[in-house]
Amino acid sequence: MTAKLKGVVFDMDGVIIESEHTHYRAICEAMGERMNQSYETFLTKCTGGDERFAMGRLAEFSGIEYDESIFQQWSQRKAEAYRRLVSESAKAMPGAIELVCSVSEKLPIGLATGSRRSDVEAAFSTLAGGKLNGLFQSIVTSDDVAKTKPDPATYAKAAEGMGISPSDCLAIDDSPNGVSSAKNAGMKVLGITAIHDASSLRDADWHLRSLEEVTLADLINLFEGGS
Repeated sequence: MTAKLKGVVFDMDGVIIESEHTHYRAICEAMGERMNQSYETFLTKCTGGDERFAMGRLAEFSGIEYDESIFQQWSQRKAEAYRRLVSESAKAMPGAIELVCSVSEKLPIGLATGSRRSDVEAAFSTLAGGKLNGLFQSIVTSDDVAKTKPDPATYAKAAEGMGISPSDCLAIDDSPNGVSSAKNAGMKVLGITAIHDASSLRDADWHLRSLEEVTLADLINLFEGGS
């Protein structure tokens, strides 16, 4: 029996919103001048998880020792900086708003992100004039799970919140950790190669450069066995 697509779960950063550089700038402000890693290092080695993962890696590469109290200070500063920066420069990924809106008219949609809930709220309040608010049946952030991507909990919980089996969902993600999370949760995955190439997202079932290249009909065709 051919599987039927019953829901779509989107990652946020790098899929819906072009925000990786905003996160980097906010982290730079939070961690201060001792954090000396480039944006390229951040992008290739520190994304795809939550902010604890990102800042931990940047601290390691920069030779910065820190404890939990210092991390909490960084986290608070980062949240404040991100809210300010995203309000100034929130930009949707090409084709993202159109696809999210069109899918939401026909199928339940979820969000599975390694960002904090405050980051999601800040992004959605600004992006496309707040057009995405209220469209998602399920939103799961790093605040909602004990282990973030690549652990399957983020995607599994998103599907649970939609009331749909993970095997009936298509995940759309752009990072190796995100793809692994979705696959381990039991979903088929469309990997977006705007940042990481197809070889880095080799566990994804399909790859596209941009959401501009796909419609809801295309997603259904892919999922249900079309070419």
